[in-house]
Amino acid sequence: MPHQNFASANATYTNPLRSSRVLRYTLAAGVLALASGCAPITSVQPGTPMDAVVSKYGKPAVVCAQPDGSKRAVWTAQPAGEEAWATKILADRTVTGFEQVLNMRHLEKVQPGIWTADQVRCEFGPPAMVEAFGGSRGRGPSWGYHFMEAGGFYGLIWVDFDTDGRTVRKVSTQIDPDRDPTMMGGRR
Repeated sequence: MPHQNFASANATYTNPLRSSRVLRYTLAAGVLALASGCAPITSVQPGTPMDAVVSKYGKPAVVCAQPDGSKRAVWTAQPAGEEAWATKILADRTVTGFEQVLNMRHLEKVQPGIWTADQVRCEFGPPAMVEAFGGSRGRGPSWGYHFMEAGGFYGLIWVDFDTDGRTVRKVSTQIDPDRDPTMMGGRR
């Protein structure tokens, strides 16, 4: 059964637009586009100082320490957009370049039973939506991310966690009914 974007008898939907943190990320993404003069973040060259990136595009939504001593930073357009961009910050505080991470290729990296919520957040950034299920049914929370693949496929990535909300239980995708123009209610 596909996930739903509304409250049901056994789920609580968290409206991302009511979350001040997510609203800040959405506003940051808009400011990011305006402040940059619409130059995409993917145009940042490897070796660019992190301070220059922050000056032009704003602070990332997530910064995570990596095992090799570097850091991973993610800027996101969630919940309004379908993209999130990640880069590695080296010890000299320069970046390695940016890549769009909300896609099937990155989704295939997620290993159920092994990956944690922190790893998912460091890979994709904060989710666009969160569904909290009761533990009595053996289900923990689910995080949803909007994404778009080549050819205009608008989808939702769902990452389901175990009952304690720490370890990935399952990963799935579905057509995004709010964004797909062929489905009733699509906005595009």
